[in-house]
Amino acid sequence: MSVPFFSVIIPTYNRASFIADTLRSVLAQTFAAFEIIVVDDGSKDNTAEVVQQFTQPSVQYHFKENGERGVARNYGFARAQGAYVLFLDSDDVLHPNHLATLHAAIQQQNQPNFIATKFDFNRNGQRSASDLALLPAGSYSLEFFLKGNALACNICVRRQNPALKLFEEDRSFAAVEDWMFMLENMQADTVYLVDAVTLTMNDHDARSMRADNQGLIKRWLKLMQWVAVHLSLTPAQNKQLEGHIFYLCAIHAYADNHRQQAVGFLRQAWPHLPLRKALLLAVRIVAGPQLIGLLKGPRA
Repeated sequence: MSVPFFSVIIPTYNRASFIADTLRSVLAQTFAAFEIIVVDDGSKDNTAEVVQQFTQPSVQYHFKENGERGVARNYGFARAQGAYVLFLDSDDVLHPNHLATLHAAIQQQNQPNFIATKFDFNRNGQRSASDLALLPAGSYSLEFFLKGNALACNICVRRQNPALKLFEEDRSFAAVEDWMFMLENMQADTVYLVDAVTLTMNDHDARSMRADNQGLIKRWLKLMQWVAVHLSLTPAQNKQLEGHIFYLCAIHAYADNHRQQAVGFLRQAWPHLPLRKALLLAVRIVAGPQLIGLLKGPRA
């Protein structure tokens, strides 16, 4: 196989029921110069059997001891040959034009270090837009990521970038490393967002951002300690970031119906939130998930 333009790194752990669709979506790309690096992070299901059914020369399979997603991504990055590297979760799918869209934009933007397209969600067969939907194409800096990581894992990076900071490997930050990656790398760079939806995220109940609300709260609170060591923020930027972290903590405490905990986090976030956003969250916390569900009515 000739040297690929893209390396698609797919870390996976016990996703045998999803990864075949993910691989098929990459192999169906209209832009053909790519390699696929599957990093099996110690799966205990039949992931190996599923992946090994894909015998195309572009597909590589690596099994390693479990170390969480940050380690798996870095492991794949070390083995990548492409000019650009994508990090794709093993339960998500690319649209056929994903790589072609990225390649065209990379040339148009004079080979940026970071680039991404937009994505949508698939929840039980129902498609919905992400927070990126209304954002215009353009370059986004650190200020954008102080309010969270709307890009999730949907990021493509230039491999030969001496300033690139790879993913945090401390497993106590699992499920938060995407945001940490963007915060650290955007201190001295920007990411170019392409105005095209070319990826769909599978919003199932076992997804890492749904599975453990209290665990996520602990990781976000610990993130503030990490920020003090790894980022150089102004006092205003630090307050903005802390406000968003407390906002996320309030949402996930609310999702667990821990109202007192949610109210405490909301009080800490309130001074740093737009009034409408703060009021909406306050109403949700007071009402509780059950009442909100009744008001929304039954899902189709």
